[in-house]
Amino acid sequence: MRRTCLPGAIALMAPALLALVLPVAADQWQARGTEQFRILYRPADEDQARIAQRAATVALRRLQQALDLNLEDRIQIKLCHTQREFNEFVGEEAPPWIMGQAFPAGNQVVVKALGPQRIGKLVAHELCHIVLQHKLDQTGAPGPRWLHEGLAKYATEDLPMEDQQILSQAVAAGKLLKFDELEKAFAGPVEKVNLAYAQSYTLVRYLTQLNPGEGVGEFLEELGQVGNVERALVRAYHQPVAQLEQQWLAQVRRVYMGRGIMDKYGAIIWMGMVGLFLVVVVVKLFRARAIRRRMQQEEQLRQLTEADRQDQSLDSQEAAQ
Repeated sequence: MRRTCLPGAIALMAPALLALVLPVAADQWQARGTEQFRILYRPADEDQARIAQRAATVALRRLQQALDLNLEDRIQIKLCHTQREFNEFVGEEAPPWIMGQAFPAGNQVVVKALGPQRIGKLVAHELCHIVLQHKLDQTGAPGPRWLHEGLAKYATEDLPMEDQQILSQAVAAGKLLKFDELEKAFAGPVEKVNLAYAQSYTLVRYLTQLNPGEGVGEFLEELGQVGNVERALVRAYHQPVAQLEQQWLAQVRRVYMGRGIMDKYGAIIWMGMVGLFLVVVVVKLFRARAIRRRMQQEEQLRQLTEADRQDQSLDSQEAAQ
């Protein structure tokens, strides 16, 4: 009867066992974060998790300052590697164009790991919904649409270039939305919607600058008491709405005016600069040609002068003989 060496058999089976175990271990959820949030991610998305952590740190700091809120509950942020994971966490078959979702009641955010260029802003945007809802629950305020969208952009600490271009073009064309037009614009054509998103950011930033200590927190507290946006603005910032609007739009024009002029007249300015460059080149060519001509004339004159001297020397020698 043939005997089987048990240690040898185990040694032969070890590579096969590792091949089965390692892929599972490598695919386990990883975690990182701070006392305020915890990020869950797959090992393949570790670079995006680092970016998400930096973005979440900045966003939570800015949001809490802007809302005058100290967030006590820890938020869980889950980076989903696949659409299937996203659907499982959301609890339903989500449309593919939905990139993230916030669940304020459970202090949870789920986003798709879309790549290093997009993950930071996506995380900051969804965190805004969590933090803002906490403030709204405290104050009982409904929260206008421009506050939701403007604060979400404010949380990223950076206005996208496309929004800056939209603002600059509106400034140049004199088509900035007034305060009473802003909320309605979200239901308008796409051009008005895009402008409403961009201007919402500028309004939130302006109101936050007016009251650095409390940002829009006092406004939301007043809104919860009076239930009217304009009355809440007056009570929070101690100015008529017309004056607030005038100062806000003046700031937008001042910040984006130069960019708007460049966008509107950029082609003309560029053509003018090209024309000026060509003029400079032509002038330099003419100067170089004139210098060469003068040098040639001076060389010819020098040669003639030298020839005259030689002739005079010969004449003097002949006369002496």
